[in-house]
Amino acid sequence: MFQRDSVGGTFTIAAVLCAVCSVVVSATAVGLRDIKDRNEQLSFQREVLTVAGKYDESIHKPTDIPELFKAVNSLLVDLGTGLPATSDKVKLDTFNLKKVSKDPATSVEIPTDKNLAGINRREEIARVFLIKKDDGSLDQIILPVRGKGLWSTMYGLLSLDSDAKTVRGLTFYEDGETPGLGGEINNPKWKATWSNPECPKVLFNEQGNVDIAFFKGAVSCDADDAAHRFEALAGATITTRGVENMMKYWLGDHGYGPLLDKVKQGEFTNSVTAAR
Repeated sequence: MFQRDSVGGTFTIAAVLCAVCSVVVSATAVGLRDIKDRNEQLSFQREVLTVAGKYDESIHKPTDIPELFKAVNSLLVDLGTGLPATSDKVKLDTFNLKKVSKDPATSVEIPTDKNLAGINRREEIARVFLIKKDDGSLDQIILPVRGKGLWSTMYGLLSLDSDAKTVRGLTFYEDGETPGLGGEINNPKWKATWSNPECPKVLFNEQGNVDIAFFKGAVSCDADDAAHRFEALAGATITTRGVENMMKYWLGDHGYGPLLDKVKQGEFTNSVTAAR
């Protein structure tokens, strides 16, 4: 006969409660998975639209995101050739950066001398985003970038003008940097220094080499070489260095270099048209 007040009874009741709670939690997690995935997708789409200057929280609502995102062209690109790509292993509609970049079947090891961003591996095929003008010509190209900061891998989006060298915007959608210090990469004021049309930032010099440098304090538009100077994060030297190294890696020949060369030469947009 079952004795509730016995030691065995206590353990039995505890075990039953644990089992019931586990079932409830598991069922809830499965039931909410689609909602979670959808919210994450909308959040990422909002970041793409924001860095492109197509989403303004003072004007738009979250429910506007799906309609606004229709103006964004998503594309898979072979980072080795810089050309549009198709693959049986990587699909555009199910693309997951973290999975693709870590799976040996869909990623490559970064040589030590090129591993400036400290991420060790990078995807063979990347997902990038294009914004077109009304006449169908390229307006912006948005590139996912990532690199090691002080405490975390910082995941961001860099928007470049159709010249493939002038910055239109920068945002970070995931990081674990120190709030108030390295976490200032999320400060709208700091991000605005990357996208000021009156003081445009240019990532390459006339020879086509990556040319960026970070300095303490605000950078005056009248300063010598102001187009290549960026404001460092106060009190966050390692995070600032992480942003700098991230840019140098992804803009280099092992990152988006081949793609950006194709854009500058007009070959990329032609290949996109041909692929369609």
